Amino acid sequence: MARIKGVELVRVTTADGVRLEGALRLPEAGVASRLPIDAIVMHHGYAGNFYGVYFFEQMAEEFLAHGCAVLRVNSRGHDLAFNSPTGRLGGAFENVDDCRHDWTAWTDLAEQSCFRRIGLWGQSLGAVKTIYFLAVQGDPRIVRAIASSPPRFSHADFMARDEGGVFSRYHERARRLVADGQPDAVFAADIPTNLLVTASVYLDKYGPEERYDILKHLPNVRTPLLVTIGGEEGIYPDRPDRFGFAGLAEQVAALASDQPNLHFELIPGANHSYTDRTDQLWAAVERWLVA
Repeated sequence: MARIKGVELVRVTTADGVRLEGALRLPEAGVASRLPIDAIVMHHGYAGNFYGVYFFEQMAEEFLAHGCAVLRVNSRGHDLAFNSPTGRLGGAFENVDDCRHDWTAWTDLAEQSCFRRIGLWGQSLGAVKTIYFLAVQGDPRIVRAIASSPPRFSHADFMARDEGGVFSRYHERARRLVADGQPDAVFAADIPTNLLVTASVYLDKYGPEERYDILKHLPNVRTPLLVTIGGEEGIYPDRPDRFGFAGLAEQVAALASDQPNLHFELIPGANHSYTDRTDQLWAAVERWLVA
């Protein structure tokens, strides 16, 4: 571990041998948490990383000001690709189910750092993973969780769209590559979003099994959970987020109306990155945390 300008660089090794890095920041000495959590673990989206400058930067400052430690971390899906002792990883190569190893390893580190009330915050694919992790495995050490802009991965829904035929061709390309013994062949796709990905990963995320459909997993989450979606997500036909978000806000809101531990906030005017809407996002998060 190394400390640079108040940031402690930290590292974990997951149960399956993947080494991941992150950064821990502590509030000023003597400042007790005014929130129901002592530390928040922030998980990036597809091909992101812990040091990227986006809305987590401001959210970290808000948590620190409220006496809450911040742990910004990498998953095995950080950046587009990297070589690991366990094989090639990164956004193009990761299997989403393996996030359970990553989320557990970082929660272990938070506990080892003497935090007892741990929160999670995932964005985009990190939000999908957070919901999936809490639904299929869960962890009693996690007392609050936030999922910002989790796209819905639904094969049936994608096929029913006007551009379902284009999605079907991508899916068939991935299926044929796997059938021909090339599961690690990388190709570019722009549906359901713009990405570079292996054939096997494309099938894992977007295949008919729908393993990561958040609408299926949200009812199985028992941890208090806030889901946020930007008001501009999925409403423009020329935007890459259209497939994952069209109609999703209304569906999540309906689930939240019947699920006491689930809360939903639509952030008006916000895009997928909450550009120029971080104040509104923090206001929603703070309201939920202190309620």
